[in-house]
Amino acid sequence: MTDLRAMFARLSLFDDGSLLAELQIESGSTLDFGLNSDGVLCFRGRICVPNDSDLRQLILREAHNSPYAMHRGGNKMYHDLSKLYWWPGSKREVTDFIAHCLTCQQVKAEHQLPLSLL
Repeated sequence: MTDLRAMFARLSLFDDGSLLAELQIESGSTLDFGLNSDGVLCFRGRICVPNDSDLRQLILREAHNSPYAMHRGGNKMYHDLSKLYWWPGSKREVTDFIAHCLTCQQVKAEHQLPLSLL
């Protein structure tokens, strides 16, 4: 998070109540943060997700409920998400999200009975 301190933010408040935040990165002062070709703030090439619980829950639901997700568990879901997105505490949020999915809890290996004698 110290790299974020090297960036300066410009905030603009408009009459309609909207807020515009512009972040500028001082060249050479940060190694991990930058803007991609679309002007999106990234951390080590991954999209920085703002501190918006609704947005983060939407990302988690989309990753978890896609037709190809197959309730694969927290570690795999975190690994897949961390290729594209970054936010502080994301691993904990993925773990908490998976803990509330009944199907994920039922398909865990420790909950399965052995098929036959070994």
